[in-house]
Amino acid sequence: MNNFKTIYGQDLAIEILKSAISKRHIAPAYLFAGPEGVGRKKTAKVFINTLLDKSLDKGSRKRKIESNNHPDLLWVEPSYIVQGKTISQTKAKSENISIKSRPQIRLNQIKDIIEFLGKKPFGAERSIVLIEDVERINESASNALLKTLEDTNTGLFILITQRPEKLLSTIRSRCQIVPFKRLNDNHVNKVIQQSEFARELDNIPNEEIKELIDFSHGSPGRYLINLQYWLEISSPLRQKLEIRLDNRIKLLTLAKEITDELNIEQQLWLIDFEQNRMWIKQKNSNIINKLEELRKQLLNYVQPRLAWEVTLLEINLID
Repeated sequence: MNNFKTIYGQDLAIEILKSAISKRHIAPAYLFAGPEGVGRKKTAKVFINTLLDKSLDKGSRKRKIESNNHPDLLWVEPSYIVQGKTISQTKAKSENISIKSRPQIRLNQIKDIIEFLGKKPFGAERSIVLIEDVERINESASNALLKTLEDTNTGLFILITQRPEKLLSTIRSRCQIVPFKRLNDNHVNKVIQQSEFARELDNIPNEEIKELIDFSHGSPGRYLINLQYWLEISSPLRQKLEIRLDNRIKLLTLAKEITDELNIEQQLWLIDFEQNRMWIKQKNSNIINKLEELRKQLLNYVQPRLAWEVTLLEINLID
């Protein structure tokens, strides 16, 4: 159980899991509830690695769990339907498949779980099913999952969610709740320092790092996502976003550069980032509201350049 030492700031969650392991009293289902990027999936993998300790050799077992490819582990995540086929959200993102609808946990995925649990475990005492972002489950799948939780046989469920209140109360009642919380700045920094991706970037100004950490709200995982978005913005554009422009022509030019360089997803991230930054620096609710109007316009497919032009000009008048 030493691997739990690599998890920072989640003492209560770790205590619950270590106690269950030491007492050999594993619940049929666990609900890992808390913000994204604070160690829920990492903790789940450490827990699973411990439970599957007798299956395969240690190195091979850990590699298979890390890649979600262990024979006694079924890792389920929200999916899309593309040309009649189920595509996971991870695969869609890696293959740059652009889909307007939100991914869901679907009924056919619950049927796959039932089939998986109907087979004898390959080498472990129990089969393990992990469902990521389970709050995105649709109604028919939710009802099927509830029936499955009522009789898990020798299976173990780990449900991961940011929004436990969106699940059926009867599903929540059948799970042992494992709470996760936002990390303090000290723990966030420790996790960031251990990240290979973050360590490779030693040329980022300290002020920018602090702003990105503040914007991550105690989530190291969110920090790395924010860092990736920030790096996708070209250096010239970042510099223009840093300074106050009061010239109408320059503001219109900035709107053009933003929409030429960034896709809608990146623009939405930039709006969130600027809202957070403006609130910390100025606490001006009028600017925050203008940026919120801009977000709604982009989501409603208003012409992006026009939306940015109007917003930047209006903010300049407020400022």
